[in-house]
Amino acid sequence: MALTDNSRPFHANAEAYGLEYPDGVRFAEDIALSRPETRVPTDRYTSPAFAHREHERLWKQVWQMACRAEDIPDPGDFREYTIGDQSFLIVRGDDGAIRAFANACRHRGNTLRTGAGSCRQIRCRYHGWAWTLDGRLADIPDRHLTTGVTDDDYGLAEAAVGEWAGFVFLHPDREAAPPLADFLGALPGQLAGYHLDRMRATTDVTVRLACNWKVAVEAFLEVYHVQKIHPQLMPRIDDVNTAFELIGEHSRMIVPYGVPSMRLDDIDPVRTFRAFGESGSAHTPPVAALPPELFDEQGRLVGDLTVRAYLMEQARRRGEAMGHDYSGLTDGQMIDDWHYYVFPGLVFNTHAGGFYLFRIRPELGDPDFCRFDLLIFRWPDETAPPPERVAHTEADAATASFGKVLDQDFANLPGVQRGLHHDRLREVTLLTSEVRIVHLHRVLDRYLAGEDVDVTEPAELTGDRA
Repeated sequence: MALTDNSRPFHANAEAYGLEYPDGVRFAEDIALSRPETRVPTDRYTSPAFAHREHERLWKQVWQMACRAEDIPDPGDFREYTIGDQSFLIVRGDDGAIRAFANACRHRGNTLRTGAGSCRQIRCRYHGWAWTLDGRLADIPDRHLTTGVTDDDYGLAEAAVGEWAGFVFLHPDREAAPPLADFLGALPGQLAGYHLDRMRATTDVTVRLACNWKVAVEAFLEVYHVQKIHPQLMPRIDDVNTAFELIGEHSRMIVPYGVPSMRLDDIDPVRTFRAFGESGSAHTPPVAALPPELFDEQGRLVGDLTVRAYLMEQARRRGEAMGHDYSGLTDGQMIDDWHYYVFPGLVFNTHAGGFYLFRIRPELGDPDFCRFDLLIFRWPDETAPPPERVAHTEADAATASFGKVLDQDFANLPGVQRGLHHDRLREVTLLTSEVRIVHLHRVLDRYLAGEDVDVTEPAELTGDRA
């Protein structure tokens, strides 16, 4: 990515630090948005009627991540996925295939299974109707008393299922679902070098947040807020030199690490490293301590060594020692945050050797709350036995800690939601550095209008929002 006349005055140190960017991304100064696109009505976040439209026209008509393939490794393993009032069972069959079924008994509607577990048949606990692991009707007690019930007509209703990089995706409308590969577009190719399928969860927790699902998603689609909400990150990440790309229905931003924000003056490189190595951050891959021989008598880094170069080198060496294949990653990708948003509710910070994943879903009937699933993934040591699958837990955002950065985000979001209800605030105003939020609403509008979303062509960075 080359600097333009628009961006050069604001990103002079991008070249000085040797920052790397993939083709297709742009700085905020090179993004043009119309005035209507940058104004979002507040009732999109607060209206029960609008939330109902989203439930019917978006969440019932879109691909969404249901679980990981390793969550259901063996035949008979299942995991429940819920969105609003819709529940689905993700089941591993005897043939090894993964299927998703409507989690409702064909007799009188009882929920067949909850949570996660394993079974040899999907048998209802109410009256005992049962289905095979591939959804075929297997048994009806007192079947001679039924009328017009045939095996062919009474299989469990299926949703569409697709897999990518260890993720299991579900589309509630099997007949209308486009191929998952078409939905994802360029994302699998862009992320192939990270080997996300090799990652395993070390944290799996769900919290209920007092904000609309879009408020939660949008908090992670820009770095404009870092200077005020996360000031401790400023010495080690460059929010100003963050670049953006829209990818079909989705988007990404490249956030440089190991360099200070351009908003700061004369940052000591040692301070950058120490800030980078702080614990309790959602944006910190593990780093080794700086050895004493890297400093002179005044405590300065010796020679031409830079913190960024040292961290990139150490990350690659550490991964190689654990049998990780980073041959598909540039040096910058070893520490930079390749931050992705998969519409509508999946957000992840991607680094060499690990990523943070946020799955955000609306709460049925109440636009002021959402479900926030936090999963932390690490690439295990390939030279050691594989780790056990971490157990899923529920937590209270008001009392639990999720690391300093997420604690700061979670503390801020309820106030945003309260402000959106104010009678004197009718719309919010977005900057070009918040283009990913603009794009979220652009794509959302297409779903609400019942329009086909073309995911085969790159998204444009201009145009009016309906």
